Amino acid sequence: MNTIRHTGIVTNNLKKSLWFWREQLKFKIKKTANERGDTIDSVLGYKNVKVRTIKLADNRENLIEILYFLNPPKVKKNKVFPYSNGITHLSITVKKLNNLYKKLKKNKVKFNSKPKISEDKKVLMTYCRTPEGCFLELVEELGLN
Repeated sequence: MNTIRHTGIVTNNLKKSLWFWREQLKFKIKKTANERGDTIDSVLGYKNVKVRTIKLADNRENLIEILYFLNPPKVKKNKVFPYSNGITHLSITVKKLNNLYKKLKKNKVKFNSKPKISEDKKVLMTYCRTPEGCFLELVEELGLN
């Protein structure tokens, strides 16, 4: 059987990312590391990598990994939209989405819309941008019909 191990998110503002994932969404730090050396250089495809990694877990131990590169190579900014090809978003289940939406909005988190009830009436949902520029889908389950 294959399982998803974690989702990696690269940030250029570690403080803001940790504020978002820990303070706003209540993920907890599980492991931190400063990585460098031949293995990480080879895997990531550039020389002299220096990266700080922080694995954070939700209350079910699902992991995200924040990567903060101390010496990233220059890259052209890639704009991603919810309808782009490839991986476009991460989705998490939350409780009291309307309250979370108001809290995040107050803290200047950008949303595509207010929370909306899905067509099948099973979830309340919305998309926001994480500090790293990723789309995050926030979903509150409304119960089984």
